[in-house]
Amino acid sequence: MGGNLFKLGRMPKVKYRKIEKEISAYLSKKIGADNFLIPRYYDDKADFGDLDVLVNISAVADWEQVKTQIISDLNIQQHKSVGNVFSTVYKNLQVDYFTKQEAHFLATYNFLSFNDVGNIIGRIFRRFNLKYGEKGLYFVFRRTSQESYSKDILITADFKKIFAFLGLNFTIWEQGFASKKDLFDWVIASKYFSTKQYLEENKAINKRKKRPTIEAFIHYLKTHEIVREPEFLEKDDYVEMIADYFPEANLFEHIQTEKEREKYINTIKQKYNGRIIMKLFPEIQGKNLGKFMTLFQSQFDQYEQYLYNASAEQIIQQLKAFYSNYKNN
Repeated sequence: MGGNLFKLGRMPKVKYRKIEKEISAYLSKKIGADNFLIPRYYDDKADFGDLDVLVNISAVADWEQVKTQIISDLNIQQHKSVGNVFSTVYKNLQVDYFTKQEAHFLATYNFLSFNDVGNIIGRIFRRFNLKYGEKGLYFVFRRTSQESYSKDILITADFKKIFAFLGLNFTIWEQGFASKKDLFDWVIASKYFSTKQYLEENKAINKRKKRPTIEAFIHYLKTHEIVREPEFLEKDDYVEMIADYFPEANLFEHIQTEKEREKYINTIKQKYNGRIIMKLFPEIQGKNLGKFMTLFQSQFDQYEQYLYNASAEQIIQQLKAFYSNYKNN
């Protein structure tokens, strides 16, 4: 996204709309009208840097073949594929095709609609230890014993409930927005919206501040002297509220499963970890340590189960025996 891959500049709305209709008509015949979506934008948007098209890859039999046909049928001279993004130049406009599995097709469409409003909403959700993105809404579980570990637990992909949780009017969202101002007013109406991170220096958001929509949003807040600083509890204090609002997510059960898994892993780590191996075999360091551990673990059909049940002494003896063969090879 962003329309900057081929350095084409921005296109006036009249020309963009013509191309959008042409691409839509072509894809309707090629893959079916129900199998692609173009994210929405506010009505008075003046120009566009690109055209984004979401493709339901689950409903397209051979996307690689379709890409070849697009190049031929639309006389595409410039194109590039990176991951799930197929970028082309059609009539001097960058057209990006994003493939998504059916399970995330509509959620991605909603998240990408109306420019960067998804990022603004996402930052509100962070207050609750929730992650909002192309796959819906997730609770982020973090281990108390391992700061680097996190697990995303699906809460819902129902955008009506997602917006309602923040007090955002879904009916207005469905109807669309006449202007960027209407879009800004809609998101600001959330009782949980805070201006602090936008009006103060914040390293976490400085990069996003350079995006046109975020820049315009900050300018709007400053120009209209809008200040919202609701008081928030600690993130952990919202778990029960989240679980009650989204009972279908079974959040407490998932958290309990993660906590039990954490205990299980910690029991193993007390007997088996990199520090123990380096103390036994000081010459094994860095990348070699990771390689050694991977090879050692590959001996067992279920290495975690073995490490969990074995005593520390048994593991050390097993490591020494393995090391003898490892060193000779």
